[in-house]
Amino acid sequence: LSMNGNTLDNGDRTFEYVVSTGSNKPIQELRFPVNVLKVFDVRELVARVMNFHRIPCFVETELNMKLKKFVDNERMNLHDHQAALLLQKIIDDPTLIDHVAKVVSDKYENSWQEHAPPCLSQSNNFPLAYHHLIHSTAMQNLLQLEKKYHNAVSKFLADKEQSLSNMRERHRMEMSRACDNVGFAYTTEDVSILATKQLADSNRLEKQWKDNYKKLTEKQKQEYCDVVVRFSKEMKENEDKLNENGNILDALDERDVVSENSITVSSGISMEESFTINLGAQLKTMHNIRLMVADMLYFCRYSDDGEMEAQRFQTAMSLYSNSLSAIILLSDKNLKECTGIEKDFRTVCESSTEFHFDSLDEQVARVNEHAMVVRQSRSQTLTNTDLNDRNSSLKDEDEQGVLTEGDFYITKHSNLSQVHLVFHLVAEESQLRTKASLTNVTSRHRVILGMRHIMKVASSHDIRTITIPLLLCHELSEEITFQWCVKRAELVMKCVKG
Repeated sequence: LSMNGNTLDNGDRTFEYVVSTGSNKPIQELRFPVNVLKVFDVRELVARVMNFHRIPCFVETELNMKLKKFVDNERMNLHDHQAALLLQKIIDDPTLIDHVAKVVSDKYENSWQEHAPPCLSQSNNFPLAYHHLIHSTAMQNLLQLEKKYHNAVSKFLADKEQSLSNMRERHRMEMSRACDNVGFAYTTEDVSILATKQLADSNRLEKQWKDNYKKLTEKQKQEYCDVVVRFSKEMKENEDKLNENGNILDALDERDVVSENSITVSSGISMEESFTINLGAQLKTMHNIRLMVADMLYFCRYSDDGEMEAQRFQTAMSLYSNSLSAIILLSDKNLKECTGIEKDFRTVCESSTEFHFDSLDEQVARVNEHAMVVRQSRSQTLTNTDLNDRNSSLKDEDEQGVLTEGDFYITKHSNLSQVHLVFHLVAEESQLRTKASLTNVTSRHRVILGMRHIMKVASSHDIRTITIPLLLCHELSEEITFQWCVKRAELVMKCVKG
C-alpha cells in the first residue's frame, strides 16, 4: 500500500536555532536543512555544523538537545501523517485490508524466525530418518504414534460433522417456521434475507472448520517430523537401540493425540481369485494376477481398527523402496470440482494427516497449473487450419476443465492403507458403462491409450503392484450384461498385457 505522489513526504525539514553570545551582542540565527528520516547520529551532525560555521563550543550541549528534540518530533509527526493517510485509504476502500494483511504477514515471516512457516520437509533428513526408524526396533512405537494422530483427526472430523449437522437442522427449522408464517409474521423479503443469512453462516462455519483442520494437520506434521528426526539421531548414537527412558509417545502433548475409536469400514471384497502367468517368448517374466469384486477405495481405507496397524506396517515398510503400490481411479476432467469416487477419495485422504508429501489439494493445484501450461503450449503448436476448430471448443473446455479424456495425473500418499500412488485417469465413466460403449471403446480409444501410458510409467518407476478397474467403470448400470463384462475385461487385459 503506497501513497500518491502529491502526498509523499520525503522527510526534508529546515531546522532553526537562535543563539545569543552576550547581552550587548546581536542575536544570531542558525538555519540549515535536515532530513529527519536519514539522521541517525545527532551529535555527529551538530559537530559538523559547528565546525563549518565556527560556532562557539559553549552552545554545543543546547544545540544537541534542541536538534534531537526537533528530529524526534518531526519524525513522529511524519509517521503519524503517513499512517493517517494510509488508514484513510483503507477506510475509503475496505478491500485493501486483505492485501495489507498479506504484505505485513509476509514481512513478518521473512524477517522473524518465530513467525516463519514451519519447515515441514526437514530437507532430506526426514525421509532417511523415517526409513531408518521403520526398519528398526522403534517401528512399533512409530506406528502407534501414527495411529494416535489418526484417531485425533477422526475425532476432529466427527466433531466437524456434528457441528455442521446441528447448523443444518437449526436452519431447516428456522426456514420451515418462516415459510409457514409468510403473510403473518414474515414476508417474502424476510424469507429471502433469512436464506442469504443462513448461507453466509454455513460458509463461515465451514471455512472455520477448514482452517482449524489445516492448523491441526500442520501441527501434527511438524511434530511428527521433529520426533522422527530426533529419535533417529538418538538411536544412531545409541547403536540402533531404543532409549529406555525416551518413548516416542511421551514426547508429545497428550491433548493433541487423544485416543478415540477411529472410523473404519469392514472388508469390501466379496469374491476373489488369483493366477500366476508367464509373459514373453524367450525371456519370460512371471506376474501374479488377482481378480477381485471390490470397491476401488477398499485399497485406500483401513479395514478396521484391529487391522489398521498391520496395514500401516506393510505400506510404511515399502514407502521408500523400489516396490511401490498404485491404483487407477477414473476421474472427471474438471480438477476444481470433485464428484463421484473422487469426492469419496478426498474424504479418505482427509481422514488422517499426510506426513510425507503435500496434501491432496496442494498436489491437485500443481497439476492444474501444469495442465494450463501444457494446454497453452498445445494451442501454440496447432496449424492455422486447426486453430479455428480449436478456438470454437475453448469455451466448452473452460467450462469442463483443462484435461481431456485419456489424460492422467499422479498423486503421492503415505496415509492410505495399501497404496502409495494413485493414477487419476480422466474418463467419461457414464459413457463407458453404456451398452453402446461395447463397440465404441476399442484398442485405440483415448482411455485405453491412457491406460497403456500408465502401465509404461508404472513399469519404469518401481511400481510393482497396480490395481486397475477391469471394466473401466466403478459402478454397474442395468445395461451391462455378462457378455458385456467378458468382452470389456478381455479388451482391458489385452491392453495391460501389451
